[in-house]
Amino acid sequence: MKQGFTLIELLVVVLIIGILAAIALPQYTKAVEKSRAAEAIQLLGDLATAEQIYFMQAGSYTDQLDQLDIELPGISGSTAATKNFNLYVRSSDGATEFVAAAVRANNGTDVSTGDQKYAVGLGLTSSGQITRWCGETIGSDVTTAPGSFGSATLGSADICKSIAGNSTGQIK
Repeated sequence: MKQGFTLIELLVVVLIIGILAAIALPQYTKAVEKSRAAEAIQLLGDLATAEQIYFMQAGSYTDQLDQLDIELPGISGSTAATKNFNLYVRSSDGATEFVAAAVRANNGTDVSTGDQKYAVGLGLTSSGQITRWCGETIGSDVTTAPGSFGSATLGSADICKSIAGNSTGQIK
């Protein structure tokens, strides 16, 4: 008599592997995005430090990244670009508030759909208060106040809840 597996046994094993993969893949994707978001959080933290130094020297924030004592990749005026994020900043002459957003990008192009459509934001006030959040992207428009992205619901994306560790999208 020949020893081997029946077709039913093989189908059951393949089905179990498929179910496990369906459960594991979304968790893997979230873990990858969380590690990419850590890049944005670090980038914005370095930018906040450079802006605070500039504020102490000039008495206002700037949106010209090349005026700051920081090296960012792909600087062009008030924008910068890394492999995973496009950085947009907003400030005006004499500004006592500064807002920046690291928008999730794929090789310089903002992501416009799917689970990767998010941005990590940063807000600074003249008193030195720093606010960081995660929300849905609205492109390069960073004219909104810290804590929101236009009409998008803050933290509405699952990835933002995962990055922030809460349901509001506020990053500690």
